[in-house]
Amino acid sequence: MKKGMAIMMCGLLMLSGSIYAQAGETEEKKGEAMKKKQWSLVWSDEFSGTEIDRSKWNFDIGNWIVDGNGNPISPGWGNNEKEYYTDSKENAYIKDGKLILKAKKEQTTDQFGTYDYTSAKVKTKGLFSHKYGRYEIKAKLPSGKGIWPALWMLPEEDKYGTWAASGEIDIMESWGSKPNLVAGTIHYGEGWPNNKYTGKDYEFKDGSTTEDWHTYALEWEPGELRWYVDGEHYQTQNKWYSKGTGNAANFSYPAPFDQNFYLIMNLAVGGWFDGDPDASTVFPKQMEIDYVRVFDLKNGKYKTPTEPADEPAVLPADAKQPLSDGNYIYDAAFEQPITDVDSGDDVFSHDYWNFVHLPDFGGHGAISVDQNLAKITVANPGSQLYSLQLIQNLSLAEAGTYKVSFDAKSDSARNIMVKTGAGAERGWVKYSNEEVFALTEELKSYSYTFTMGNETDILSRLEFNLGGNGTSPVWIGNVRVEDITGEPLDENASKPVLSNGNHVYNGTFDQGNIDRLTYWNLHTEGAKANASVKEDTREARLDIKNGGKTPGAIQFSQKGLQLVKGNEYTLTFKARAAKPRTIELNVTNQDGSISYSKPQTIDLTPSMEEKTIVFTMTEESDMEAQLLLNAGGSKEDVYLDDVVLLKTKDGNVDQNPLKNGDFSTGLAPWTNYIHYDANAGIAVENGEAKIKVINEGNEPWSVLLEQGNMKLSGNATYEVSFKAKSSKSREMELTIENAAYTRFLSEKLALTEEMQTYKYEFLMPAEETAALKFLMGKVAISPVGEHEIVIDDVILKVKQ
Repeated sequence: MKKGMAIMMCGLLMLSGSIYAQAGETEEKKGEAMKKKQWSLVWSDEFSGTEIDRSKWNFDIGNWIVDGNGNPISPGWGNNEKEYYTDSKENAYIKDGKLILKAKKEQTTDQFGTYDYTSAKVKTKGLFSHKYGRYEIKAKLPSGKGIWPALWMLPEEDKYGTWAASGEIDIMESWGSKPNLVAGTIHYGEGWPNNKYTGKDYEFKDGSTTEDWHTYALEWEPGELRWYVDGEHYQTQNKWYSKGTGNAANFSYPAPFDQNFYLIMNLAVGGWFDGDPDASTVFPKQMEIDYVRVFDLKNGKYKTPTEPADEPAVLPADAKQPLSDGNYIYDAAFEQPITDVDSGDDVFSHDYWNFVHLPDFGGHGAISVDQNLAKITVANPGSQLYSLQLIQNLSLAEAGTYKVSFDAKSDSARNIMVKTGAGAERGWVKYSNEEVFALTEELKSYSYTFTMGNETDILSRLEFNLGGNGTSPVWIGNVRVEDITGEPLDENASKPVLSNGNHVYNGTFDQGNIDRLTYWNLHTEGAKANASVKEDTREARLDIKNGGKTPGAIQFSQKGLQLVKGNEYTLTFKARAAKPRTIELNVTNQDGSISYSKPQTIDLTPSMEEKTIVFTMTEESDMEAQLLLNAGGSKEDVYLDDVVLLKTKDGNVDQNPLKNGDFSTGLAPWTNYIHYDANAGIAVENGEAKIKVINEGNEPWSVLLEQGNMKLSGNATYEVSFKAKSSKSREMELTIENAAYTRFLSEKLALTEEMQTYKYEFLMPAEETAALKFLMGKVAISPVGEHEIVIDDVILKVKQ
């Protein structure tokens, strides 16, 4: 420890007033950008000791991502990697002033499985993390098919949500099969699977490869990331975003890259990046690191971030241009022949529609045109959502914002997934989220928007993914993709309730425009005040210069709240003031002439305290109500945070959302799904649902009976009950979940030959459209053998 400190102090003296000591004369000549910035060392490891410094580095162990209780979540670190990481000195050690990470071909086993390779992964999580600065690593990397060295960073805290909503920065990663290339990448967007990434490759000059010593560097400032190899700048990234679950808008730029990140260095074997090793890959492989250095600007004056501007989407001349009405989709009425693609040898139509059902995924169906709608008949839904697809190529320009809209229906409740993305030539990259839509028997309009964060793609794909979700047919029509880049946001428009149940948008003051005040309004009359939000506190401040004579002289409000007659609402928020004072809180109609909550006087102190107001909407429903905070009549500043308005009692809730639970009118509106790997039949006999199972298949959901499209009320407690039996003892699973497969109830129950009654309760966290599902596929004792399950008297009701 003392020796390491002495080395660091020595390094600080040598680096004072210079750029990076011991980096080599050639690198110093190339590092002009760094010299101009005048960086100062804040943390480093020169690996000059005899052991890995455990005050700086710790290890990831194993092959699986696990939760906080050690339960397995995903193998291969989520990347299909084949190595087992250890902290053994056989895989990670110091030699001749270098850190060595070694991958070996040797078998090892843990409680989750057996692995053919060992390697090492070191990180600074919990020991060192930093925001902004220059990150510099001198390394020598191995090559060989299936070898994946990486120098990268993750957030110390997932402030914006699960990966990749909180971001990932890849300083360098390399393909073992392509030693002439390295890549720098950022990952961002929403939590998986709605994550995005952008980056660029760097090709070495003069025959150099990753097996030679190179210095890899990242310069990170607010709103900008720059990548270097040996001092040569090869890419800049300054367009990204982060969006959390339940948010109305993206987190304010430059989120997620405005928080502390820690360093990671690892040598992976196999995985999606470079595939698995083959016969040409000779082990062991080792990655050598000469040093790791982190710098800050000496004067601390990082650039002020600039929010990426919305620029007109410009397509190249050879792109598929939009039609005269602005639609990027051709043949919206399905008047042209639809290309049937049931073989990998079939040629796609780049102008018009393609119906894709490749045999690899088991999907089988047919397409026809029914009154200007494409009707997709499903004979076998296959094993994946993409087992059946309706696709059209279109051209999308970098930084363009697009709106996708269409009409659709089915003959019963079912889901489809729609997305916009790349084809195989770009690695199936997603440009939009994977949007799930719940269809009904009524033809309805659906839409979503997205921004093209990747480079222009003149062969993008709009995909309607219709597989893996039952045999109900789907009708699709009036498909449009329009460029809406630069269209202003109407912040005062009527606001549908968010998925987390909140009626208030950006109540945490960390979303929308870079000022973090999107959806909020400040109005003064006979007073003077400003509203602002600091990056570090993320709370709204009303900076009052002149408070005027009445509380209404300063009004801070949000408009467009949707309130329904008969419902009870609870408003909570945190507030404080520079000195003790009062404010007035009210929920009113748009012009403030009708009060729904009655004006409430709130006492504030210098301590941030939570306040609560409960009211019932006795007036007629109002889709344009407003939350109004009156802060006039005093000169003391007011601070506000965590504003939440929830419906706590539904005066209009459907007390019994599940229909035909006694099967007296047959199966409708129930639907069923038999996966291609299972063999079963579902019918109604004598007022009971009878499921004859010959083969349970390979998944719990391989045999499924469900009722979807049920509207459940937030903050309501539901009771579900039913009768069931099986001719052979086995388990059955009951779930209640939304279209994104978020489960609100999940129970495994034991069936016997005797009809039994089962009863469960659950609390809905927010208003949702959900489905009740009986999963009768694979169980622990499979194969069960041929048997029959009987289900009857299914009731779902609000518990009184």
